[in-house]
Amino acid sequence: MNKILVVSNDNIFFSKKSIFSDYNDTLNIINTISKKFKIYLLSRKARVKQTHAINRNSIKKISLLDLLRLNKLDFKVFFISITPLNLIYFIILCSLFKGIEGYVYIRSDGYKEYFLKYGSFGKYFYDLMYKIINRKLKVISVNSKLTNINTKLKLFPSEITSRWKIRKLNSFNKYMPKLLYFGRFRKEKGVYSLIEMFEKINQNYKLTLAGDDKLNLNHKNLSYVGKISSIKKIIELYDKHDIFILPSYTEGYPKVILESLSREKPIIIFDDIKHVKNNFKGIYVAQRNYKDLKKKIKFIINNYKLIKKELKKNNISTKKDFQKSLLKVLI
Repeated sequence: MNKILVVSNDNIFFSKKSIFSDYNDTLNIINTISKKFKIYLLSRKARVKQTHAINRNSIKKISLLDLLRLNKLDFKVFFISITPLNLIYFIILCSLFKGIEGYVYIRSDGYKEYFLKYGSFGKYFYDLMYKIINRKLKVISVNSKLTNINTKLKLFPSEITSRWKIRKLNSFNKYMPKLLYFGRFRKEKGVYSLIEMFEKINQNYKLTLAGDDKLNLNHKNLSYVGKISSIKKIIELYDKHDIFILPSYTEGYPKVILESLSREKPIIIFDDIKHVKNNFKGIYVAQRNYKDLKKKIKFIINNYKLIKKELKKNNISTKKDFQKSLLKVLI
């Protein structure tokens, strides 16, 4: 079996038979590669078991000390994302071994993300990291419209299985529609911007914020749900709501888009990430102000039955599709 060194910035817990992470998309990548390669996995170490798990077959934990003991690196590398820690790993590998070859998989718009977090310095720092890593590794991108990323290699991630496509009939009350945000509560995810806009909308809408740490909410129509890891419970969460809102300032190929569409839920995004709309039906782009958000919600409510019919026409890629595409690139 061919070997490959996989490098991840995520916290991963190793047991004898399994590896655990809070990031299911990262495990999906690792699990896919392990089907055809023996993996040496270099990552942060989690102290306790994480939310999701995969079988550890063909996956071996490796440290920087282990790499120092190698005489040569006679197999390819696969970096999951560009981060400061991954840059350090990359520089160390280049200093130890000649002729490093492989790939870096870019899953988000790093230029925008680092600019939002750290201003102009962040953008220039990400540019430096990207240019250093791009000298040796081939870039794989989740989207052709990411800032300053020019590559022919595209991989569209998906964790959609047959479980997501089992239909369930849900009642819709146009006089009290239920809106949902499901994701991390971080500045770049736009959740605080969404709360601010929602509080200005004087309508009988309900908004649920789910998926992360506790929020202090002071609006009667705002509710909070904590972290959810069970696929069954995540599907139930979507099914209990009528419209999904993704308020992010930056995204690559967000998995919540495929999840929402799989459950036939109309989606509202903002013009900052209009590129994620692609050719999907049922996704509506709003300007980032409460008036336009209110307008989009009203449009969806008034045309809900027609939109639901259009949603059925979407061709949604699956986990199997992603796995086949990734292995096709690597083999």
